[in-house]
Amino acid sequence: MNFVQTLTAVEKSRALSCAIRFLLAAILSGSQIFGAYAPFGLGFVAAAGAGMEGLSALLGLLVGALLMMPFTAAIKYIAAAILIFSVSVAFFDTKLYRKHAFLPLITAACTAVVGFVYLMPQGVFNTDGAYFLLEIFLAGGCAVCYRMALAIQIDAPETLERQQLFALFVLAISLLIAVAAIPLAGRFSLGRIFSIVLVLAAGRLGGMGLGCAAGLCAGLSMDAVSGTLYFSMAYALSAMTAGLRRCGRARYTLLFLFGTVLSLFWCSPETAVYTLLETAIAGVLFLLLPEKLFQKGRRHRAAALGAPNALEKQLRGAASVFRDLYDSLSRAGTAPVNDENVATVFDRAADQICRACPLCATCWDADYVTTYNALNDVTEPLNSRGHVLPSDFPAHFSSRCLRFSDFTAAVNAEFTALLMRRQYTRQLSSTRAQAREQYARLSELLSESADQVERGAAVPASAEAPVCDICTAGRAKAGESVSGDTLSTFRSEDGKVFLLLSDGMGCGEDARRESAMTVRLLEQFLKAGIEPSTALKTLNSALTLHTDESGSFTTIDLLAMTPESGSVSFYKFGAAPSYIRHGKSVRRVTGSVLPAGLSSSDRIPDATTVHLSAGDIVLLISDGFADSSDDAWLETLFSQWEGSDIHSLTSALMDESLRHGGRSDDASLLVLRLSPAPQHPVQAV
Repeated sequence: MNFVQTLTAVEKSRALSCAIRFLLAAILSGSQIFGAYAPFGLGFVAAAGAGMEGLSALLGLLVGALLMMPFTAAIKYIAAAILIFSVSVAFFDTKLYRKHAFLPLITAACTAVVGFVYLMPQGVFNTDGAYFLLEIFLAGGCAVCYRMALAIQIDAPETLERQQLFALFVLAISLLIAVAAIPLAGRFSLGRIFSIVLVLAAGRLGGMGLGCAAGLCAGLSMDAVSGTLYFSMAYALSAMTAGLRRCGRARYTLLFLFGTVLSLFWCSPETAVYTLLETAIAGVLFLLLPEKLFQKGRRHRAAALGAPNALEKQLRGAASVFRDLYDSLSRAGTAPVNDENVATVFDRAADQICRACPLCATCWDADYVTTYNALNDVTEPLNSRGHVLPSDFPAHFSSRCLRFSDFTAAVNAEFTALLMRRQYTRQLSSTRAQAREQYARLSELLSESADQVERGAAVPASAEAPVCDICTAGRAKAGESVSGDTLSTFRSEDGKVFLLLSDGMGCGEDARRESAMTVRLLEQFLKAGIEPSTALKTLNSALTLHTDESGSFTTIDLLAMTPESGSVSFYKFGAAPSYIRHGKSVRRVTGSVLPAGLSSSDRIPDATTVHLSAGDIVLLISDGFADSSDDAWLETLFSQWEGSDIHSLTSALMDESLRHGGRSDDASLLVLRLSPAPQHPVQAV
């Protein structure tokens, strides 16, 4: 089978990513300004990171520098790039590496260290010193822009943010610097032509301000290549002229060309001819771009400017949830040692027993082959039986060994340790596989937020919404000072009412800590606007990792209600039954999914949805409140209750629960009653 056909989609994607970084780094190494300075390739090596992508960028810079620079200059930038990559590898797994300022500072520092060696013979306080400082600044600044550009997934270009567009613009201009140095025909420059196309596109997308900024940036880059101070003025003036009034693309391009004509008074006749022709060619290329690119971009910006403040709060809330989830469940770990070879068992046993033996040199040096064959003979019974017996060893080995019984015992002990290490490795691999699923859950959360943005959902306002009366109660198990159950009730910004009950495994402080963490995280998800099904799936996946480590688990009982419609959904992870009273009849709601942390990481409970009417009452209880196989007393009391205050109902249920179950477990109760809507709207103060 062909090797390429055996590659997985992930491997192909990574190979393509490495190839692109190699090519971009090679081109950027040829982006030289003022005749001898090439900081852009160094910034790209830093932005590419410390993995295979970073190594590919480093190799690309090495090849490009050797091909497009004098040997002395090439060695300078290769040395700086190697230094930057080495620092990235050394600090890759640290918190310091993830700080925004780390990469640009390291890039600037490495550029300065290597460049200073080359600058010393000429001195610092001169033109070369000024260029040296500019090179340091550009290397660090480009590292920031390139890193942002490499992180962009360009599935929908019109949805890119302004910072991302700027990062892509900087990368494109940097690449065009290399192209600008190559004459097309005479003094024509392909790099300048495409630079003008970028300026036209920027002005069309972002208006006169963005167009002038892009023109100034592109012009300065082209001036740095040609050694003039003309193009920055020409491109900025042309963008300003084109943006003076709103018009179609054809007229916009003609106005840009008119601005170029105005700038020709500040250049030589020969430069004027080439500049005018380059602008005309760029204008034609710009007009060939699809108009829908600019229409989508304008629609997206208009929608973004009109987005409600609630959207920002929702996205910030989701980010806060993930940070809290990380802080609660993060753990340190190292890569497992490859210790699968049985030969290590004999090596470790020999280190313990044979090192101080007077025959050590004889057995392990002079007669190494004989010793190796003897140990190889006992490998099969060791693997099959799990330990070795003295009779498994050849007689010539056992009769000569001075500490044979100790050596046999050491071999058995090391083999047991090897089996334990293998088991640990398997468990660690399983945990890492579960951790990878978190990325899928994160994708679902972000996709859901994006869907809400697209729908433009607004918070419904209603002055006639029904009123929800809620009461809670609980008690700890006998002999415990705290209950292992955690309760929470709240209303989200869109008006939904949530009731949460979590029962931690066991009782006491440990159980309380587990249930409190579960309720806190789920509450934050729901307050951030995440749908209950998505929030529960994400939380269950995370708690699966936590359960593997701690051995504990929690139940989750979630009620989500929309008061305006009376729609109520129940979600249960191993939770006790819930009860709904309508008139004098009582309905029992149960679930079949295991507690959170024991269920499959992508499992969510089925939602049981009912519609409440005014006067209906709902009970949520923990499993210590009533035995699910003997809860007839609860249904009877619930159906026959005649009071009007749900606090009295709560007290009656708690007292009766104490008579039936005592205090053998933590017991908690949440009561919700849907009251009629107010007859008259309440006036705002």
